[in-house]
Amino acid sequence: MVMKKLFTVILPAAGNSTRFALGDKLLTEINGRSILQRSVELFTTRDDVAAIILATAPERFAVYEDHLKKLLHGKSLHIVAGGRERWESVHKALFCGQAITDFVAIHDAARPLTPNAVIDAAFAAAIETGAALPLLAEPATLKRVDSAGQVTATVSRSGLYQAQTPQCFNTKLLQQAFIQAVEAGTLHGVTDDAQIVEMTGKPVRATTGSAINIKITFAEDLQLADAILHANRSGAALQSASVQAAFDSVIRTPESGVKP
Repeated sequence: MVMKKLFTVILPAAGNSTRFALGDKLLTEINGRSILQRSVELFTTRDDVAAIILATAPERFAVYEDHLKKLLHGKSLHIVAGGRERWESVHKALFCGQAITDFVAIHDAARPLTPNAVIDAAFAAAIETGAALPLLAEPATLKRVDSAGQVTATVSRSGLYQAQTPQCFNTKLLQQAFIQAVEAGTLHGVTDDAQIVEMTGKPVRATTGSAINIKITFAEDLQLADAILHANRSGAALQSASVQAAFDSVIRTPESGVKP
């Protein structure tokens, strides 16, 4: 585990949980602890993390602060107003005056099960290279579909990866990349932080992600998270086969969210 350099962790959490459809997604519990609590405590128990910055809607400030105060383990918590898009929330947090460590890690607040090994690898690579993110090789056959719902092509998955978090950066490097993107007006459509660094031409190191590092988006994802936690508690090995079995029990379609 990286010990000498300190990170500030930014959690963008200003979304409305529209696709989740069961209220505030981050306050939803999985085995007695909320998604937000689990995501935050991934980092507050680490010696290489100095502070947490949570970017969310102002009406949630007091609720989230109270929700997290017993889980900080001596780390400081700063809550700032988020934006309409993810990059806006990260931008506000990054420039709020509290990201004073050498490195920052941006983590999806709805990824509560990230393995320590994934975090360790991303932190270490960011310290070595300045920018890093976990990636998971795309396992699915990919189809391109037109507006009429007709399949138009099969897309090769060779060389394609799913971006995960935490995405980790030298703080000054990421701040400068944001400044350049704002000045150039190129932030529209940006969906992750590494993309902003990529636009500057700076290299971004790929580190190993995990199938366990799921992002809770739909209500049905809670079933998968519960299965992973149950396997972990029972001492079952979380190998690819057991994770795939959990995925197979929660198969979604774009239309309904759940396969009949």
